[in-house]
Amino acid sequence: MKWIHGWGPPSLGSICLLGMACWGTSASAQDLVSTQATTVQQAALQEEAESTDATDDVPSTSSVPDSDVPLLPPVVVQSEPNSGDTQRDYDATFSNATVVTPTATGTEERKFGGTVQVIARDQIEKSDAFTVGEILARQPGVDVVNSGGPGGVRSIFLRGANSQHTKVMIDGSPVNDPSSPSRGFDAANLTLDNVERIEILQGPQSLLYGSEAIGGVVNIITRRGQGPMSGAISAQGGAFGTHREGGYVQGSQGAFDYSFSGSWLDTQSFSAASSGVENDPFEVGALSGAFGVQLTDNTEFVYRLRYTDARAHIDDASFSIGIPPTDDLLRLNLTKNFVQRFEINNTLLDGNIQQQFAYDYTEYQRNDRDDVFPANAEGATRQFTYLGTALLWPDHEFSVGVQHWDESATTEYLPSPPESASQYQSGIFFQDQISFWNRLHLTAGVRWDDHSAAGAHQTYRTTAAYEIHETNTRLRASLGTGYRAPALSENLFPFGTPNLRPEQSRGWEYGIDQSLFDDDVVLGATYFRNDYQDLILFDPMTFTLLNIGQARSHGVELTADWYISPAWTVWGSYTHTDTWDADTGLPLVRRPKDKGTFGITRYFGSGCGSITLAARMVGNRLDARDGSVVLANYNVIDVYGDYWIRPNMRWFYKIDNLFNEQYEEVTGYATSDAAIYSGVEWTF
Repeated sequence: MKWIHGWGPPSLGSICLLGMACWGTSASAQDLVSTQATTVQQAALQEEAESTDATDDVPSTSSVPDSDVPLLPPVVVQSEPNSGDTQRDYDATFSNATVVTPTATGTEERKFGGTVQVIARDQIEKSDAFTVGEILARQPGVDVVNSGGPGGVRSIFLRGANSQHTKVMIDGSPVNDPSSPSRGFDAANLTLDNVERIEILQGPQSLLYGSEAIGGVVNIITRRGQGPMSGAISAQGGAFGTHREGGYVQGSQGAFDYSFSGSWLDTQSFSAASSGVENDPFEVGALSGAFGVQLTDNTEFVYRLRYTDARAHIDDASFSIGIPPTDDLLRLNLTKNFVQRFEINNTLLDGNIQQQFAYDYTEYQRNDRDDVFPANAEGATRQFTYLGTALLWPDHEFSVGVQHWDESATTEYLPSPPESASQYQSGIFFQDQISFWNRLHLTAGVRWDDHSAAGAHQTYRTTAAYEIHETNTRLRASLGTGYRAPALSENLFPFGTPNLRPEQSRGWEYGIDQSLFDDDVVLGATYFRNDYQDLILFDPMTFTLLNIGQARSHGVELTADWYISPAWTVWGSYTHTDTWDADTGLPLVRRPKDKGTFGITRYFGSGCGSITLAARMVGNRLDARDGSVVLANYNVIDVYGDYWIRPNMRWFYKIDNLFNEQYEEVTGYATSDAAIYSGVEWTF
């Protein structure tokens, strides 16, 4: 086990001249590598709806590590060769690629018995997505619900859990907003700048990640610099008066490494309200960076940052879910978010003991310039984490972690004076990982937390994976618990209820993965179930929040990847999710029972480019707790790809909603018509 050390951008691969033949080149850049890393009214409505319920990649040329960068050795993401000369990253469950989020220490993907999905850097670049939410919506078991176009509230649901049950992190820094009604995360402004990969961990994960990880974790991992200085600048434009400019630079020199990126997105967009007559423009600027220095032979210091400044025009939402919003020509929402992480990684006893000390600071500022109910909100989270891992013997690691976090928030609903509150929590966890005969891989752990308002809580998790090498079969299972401590607005702010208990979940899954035809076909099947209790709901009899909710979700996920040839890849998934709200006896709001994805990718020569057709099929779902509003099913097809015009110039493009499907994800909120975007990236 090694500390994860991120490398730079993916290599240029092969040279492609537009309209002419392609030939190979040894352009030097870096491959994928891992790294250890609302408006008040809209948010409240989204929480109301949710609180009731719970490729075949083109080959790239690996760069040679700079000999001047010694010490903590990088862990390189391993690709598995397909027939022919292509490589794959993360898209096979038998992968030896290192993933960080499942164990917090870095482990081979095939050794983890739970469900972890990885969106690699190559997939992110080729998708031409603007935000994290766009690319998450294409993943099995993940539902992203948008309240209008760009800048509207975007909530992430994992396997039927509430959106506030999804813990979102950037390089391990928690970024859920403590000033939101239930500490939920709004993905509207989270751009893909400097993102190396995204890891999605399904099911209860409070063992390692504490509160909020009741339904799962999304960890956005940014890149680290490596090798001689390199970078890129890009510009693109398209429908709805959209334009985006961005760039990055990365590299290392001696004991120092750096990676820094920035972007600006501006779109005139369309009306958030389906019945609206005026556009709701959106602007967002983002800066992201990682800077490391090797202090000694066995110690490194890393500083990471991400700053976001967004400006969104929005429409007026109703105070009841299931009722359409109304047009507002003036309403504006301003959001600023600043995330910082200070990290020290240290090894002892020839690398047999690994230690990490990390301090995270996340700050939010939100300003809702409504002409009737203007509001301001500020929130901050501070977290200290110590993680120590000892290699007891080969294939046996034992970890101990200590964590303390505190959060504070201030809300102001003009003309009333501002209200402030804070709370804190401390916890300790132990985790054991062991493998036998390179076949059986086990993890188990337990955690204790003490919350200043909600009291003590205990969680656990255990997983198992068994590989049958003779038949290329993998059996896996996991069992765990999770919790969500009450948010400040639920526990301490006006209209909150002191001494609320944490919401709790217990989840388990089992599955099988099968590789066929020399790994050209990889199939997966998973059954999952999650039970939720003590959900915090509004009691209309007492006009207070109480721990009175119970819910359940269970279902089946099926996945398939078919590597037809070095030039063609086909992939797909189907998720069937049954949810149940014990209070109403109906399915949970905004959770589709059926969701499918399908895609086919065509690669042009050796590194010349690719084109992908990706389809998303979403079934009917409720948009009101009493079942009075049902949103229709929809099918959306997107096309995206790129083409290398010159050795250092890439043309990329995408067509959203190719066949102009008309649909709604939230009652009365518009979605994009067919839209074309295109741009050029120049690398150096």
